Amino acid sequence: MIYLFSLILIIGIVASVILFFYSLYEYAWNMLKIPLKKPRMKLQVLRRVYTVIKNVLFQRKLFKDPSGGVMHALMFWGFVAFGAYSLDFLATGADPSFRFFLSGIVEEAAFFTVDLFAVIVLVDVFYSILRRWVIKVPRYQGYNGFEAWFILLLIGTLMVSYYILGILRLQGYTAGIPGSIMGGLPASATPVTAFLSSIFVVPASYALGIYWSVWSIHALDFLVFLVYIPRSKHLHLVAAPLNVLLYDYKPRGELTVVDFEKETRFGATDVRDFTWKDYLDFYSCTECGRCTFNCPAFLTGKTLSPRDIIWDLRETLIAQGRNLRRSGENPSESQQLTSVIGDPIQEEDLWSCTTCGACVEQCPVMIDHVDKIVDMRRSLVLNQGKAPKEALDLFRNIESYSSPWAYDPSTRGDWANGLDVVDLSKTPDAPFDYLYWVGCVGSYDPRNQEISKAVVKVLKSAGVKFAILGSEEKCTGDPARRAGNEYLAQTMIQQNMSTLNGKNVKKVITNCPHCFNSFKNDYKAFGLELEVHHHTEFIDSLVKEGKVKIASNDQDKDEKYTFHDSCYLGRYNNIFQQPRDVIGNFAVNYQELEMAKTKGFCCGAGGGRLFMDEKVGQKVSHKRIEMAEKVNATTVVTACPYCMTMLDDARKVKNLEDKMKIKDLAELVSERLSK
Repeated sequence: MIYLFSLILIIGIVASVILFFYSLYEYAWNMLKIPLKKPRMKLQVLRRVYTVIKNVLFQRKLFKDPSGGVMHALMFWGFVAFGAYSLDFLATGADPSFRFFLSGIVEEAAFFTVDLFAVIVLVDVFYSILRRWVIKVPRYQGYNGFEAWFILLLIGTLMVSYYILGILRLQGYTAGIPGSIMGGLPASATPVTAFLSSIFVVPASYALGIYWSVWSIHALDFLVFLVYIPRSKHLHLVAAPLNVLLYDYKPRGELTVVDFEKETRFGATDVRDFTWKDYLDFYSCTECGRCTFNCPAFLTGKTLSPRDIIWDLRETLIAQGRNLRRSGENPSESQQLTSVIGDPIQEEDLWSCTTCGACVEQCPVMIDHVDKIVDMRRSLVLNQGKAPKEALDLFRNIESYSSPWAYDPSTRGDWANGLDVVDLSKTPDAPFDYLYWVGCVGSYDPRNQEISKAVVKVLKSAGVKFAILGSEEKCTGDPARRAGNEYLAQTMIQQNMSTLNGKNVKKVITNCPHCFNSFKNDYKAFGLELEVHHHTEFIDSLVKEGKVKIASNDQDKDEKYTFHDSCYLGRYNNIFQQPRDVIGNFAVNYQELEMAKTKGFCCGAGGGRLFMDEKVGQKVSHKRIEMAEKVNATTVVTACPYCMTMLDDARKVKNLEDKMKIKDLAELVSERLSK
């Protein structure tokens, strides 16, 4: 009988492997044939191997959500351990003379590990059921359909059938059956199975029938799993390790550059406009929802869901790729590839994004959602001239006035009148070591002008030799670029580069994280490399070098401080500790916000949204202020003019002016300078 079973199993394995690899062929065909842009990546072999070990083998990013992360990590490690057993089972079933493991201690250690992990995986299955259908964890809701329970059924059946076969082995019923796995192993090598065998005794009259029935179910489970994986969300088991291995190591704050001299299609209109690496992102999505349930737009009642955007793009790609293969059409000339914007991706969702990067930070398989959203914004703006009215006004003002507002550019440096600051627009030959790049908000907005003055006071107290550009400073292009107007952004970049090169600027200090990110990450692609400092890290270095001395004042003991992380300073550029170190010099009572550091909650202003009104749901800034209110903060410390504008406005709307202050770090330091 075993030889008949072996033949059937061999046929099943061959058929399953063919179906498995045919599915992978379809996905590979899409990646090779459809994209019009085919970027190349640097080898960076050691770095890539390290990233795979860290994020695939050790599942590091999953532990950002410990409750679900530990569960998934244990299940993953269980399957890695179970993989050796699986190969042994299938190979021995196909050829009873096959021996996969070396005998002795190696074999016993391997199956000892399998035996322990099998019960862990089984517990994980029940915990998954509990989380999805009993506790009803919010991020799983709407994604609890056929695939979820079917995969759990396959996993659970695999573990249960493993233990049944083990019980039959220990009770002596499989001795002498050709192809039976783990024959001759001592009971101590499989302690969980040994314990179960002491509880459940199989009647001899049913043993052989149970063995072949369970063996068949076990084998069928393996084969169904193999066929089903690439046709379900569990495609990530294959795609995600590759996606991590081939991760694009460009800085998170750097966007791809549109070459207007060579390209004729701008942004991403249909699936052709995404890259093969984007496709790998689509295939890798696990539907876990971590991106969506950390998205400030989603959490404040907007319809934007980063998970849905990636999943909708994946489903569109798979369907359109299948149609192209059937029709034999050339993808670059196909009329079948309709725009993904409007259906399935809603324009409203694209404009709700604050480009905060929370989705990218939380994604366990390292998908980049923001770049895809910005590319679709580019399609709307550059190809169709479509954007919210406020964004169109923003573009016109930058074109006409070199700032988001219709202010006379000649007044840009007026905030510094009377401060004895070197203005290079008036004294172009004045010597300086650092250029203080003030930014549009710090130059024109009255509240943020106070921050600019505070920065000047701190720099002067430390003896830093600096200058400003005054009327020659222009918008860096950040709000236009993140809002999809790449052409306008590049125009501003070229103008600023000409000015900076003309002034021989090598070192820049700025209090705006958006300007900071632009100079540090965006301008490199256009040929300008600067030594860029954000004012928080620069002040921190001045304090630690003893050039700035901070003295606590009498009010500090009564204040409760908290720090709001700017997305473009923190998640984008990893500046978390320096501002906190500075605060530690005077704050007696400090408490972190509910969502801080890598999980920091956006103020709502990024991606050009500072200049657009929120018409749906709660304002993002209002939710953030509620978090500050929750910890009873009396002073919220900021490090970004965008954040200052949004949070100060939220504080006023929430009637918290008498209870809470919003202060920039530079203001607090300037008020406490030791004479």
